[in-house]
Amino acid sequence: MDNVVGPLGRYKLSVGTWAMVMDMSVRRCVLKIIAAASGLGAPDPRCGRGPEAVLDQLTPQVGQLHGIVAPDEAQKLMPFLARLAQQTDDLLRQEARIAVLSGDHSCAIGTWRGVARALSGPLGLIWIDAHMDAHTPASSPSGCWHGMPVAALLGQAGDLWPGENSPPIAPQHLCLIGVRSFEAAEQQLLKTLGVRVITMDEVHRIGFEAAMAEAHKIVTKGTRGYGISIDLDGLDPGDAPGVGSPVVGGVRADDLLLELKRLQPEPRLRAIEIAEYNPVLDVEQRTLQLVLQILKQINGVTHELEH
Repeated sequence: MDNVVGPLGRYKLSVGTWAMVMDMSVRRCVLKIIAAASGLGAPDPRCGRGPEAVLDQLTPQVGQLHGIVAPDEAQKLMPFLARLAQQTDDLLRQEARIAVLSGDHSCAIGTWRGVARALSGPLGLIWIDAHMDAHTPASSPSGCWHGMPVAALLGQAGDLWPGENSPPIAPQHLCLIGVRSFEAAEQQLLKTLGVRVITMDEVHRIGFEAAMAEAHKIVTKGTRGYGISIDLDGLDPGDAPGVGSPVVGGVRADDLLLELKRLQPEPRLRAIEIAEYNPVLDVEQRTLQLVLQILKQINGVTHELEH
């Protein structure tokens, strides 16, 4: 049997979590992937082609396609997000960890709604992005939903899920990292709600390792599990040129991959999402190869939950 409960450095699991690991049967399996092929939430829809470009390169070491969710003929965003949430919910109830390859970042509204349903308890979320994505329909200059997923997940963008009692994410369980492009309305909303935002300037001061350690504490305190949503524009354009909205001076790819490697054995990491890959703008497939490396880092040993 593989040893999957080795030292995690500063990512120390609680006694309860260690007990949970010991109560699980351990197996090696391939990471199941949902492809969310939509660019409906952005002015440039070409990020919707990103999931297909990645799927063409999948190997068992990277992951295995579970299903594709795409907009229907009506090309309406909200019905697409509802189907994505359902498929994410269904798959995570069967798997210990899943990945979602998203088009533009509005897909996150469906991804994390589904994850929250599957957990049936508080969900933590690390959000790596150059932007805050915290506009509301009232504050958004463009009206594009790829600039609103954080607000939506916090329940601040209207009643997107009628009949559900609470938003997918509580402010105290969310941490943004790498932010360096935002508007005042977004900043004010997150400040009012008490969301921790670690800007790229702060990352430069304290280091990405320390930023992730702080984020990890936030998303694991009082939650049943957590996820990581990676907008590829959160990374430096030199490492990830093929993105929807590039911003200079981001997280370095090597730093991100190192932190994901450290988190990989942890059973509370339930889902990862990768968004905003635009293959049309990629240079020498650098962004594509980075996406594959990200998936490979969290693949491998997982923990089969008892039902």
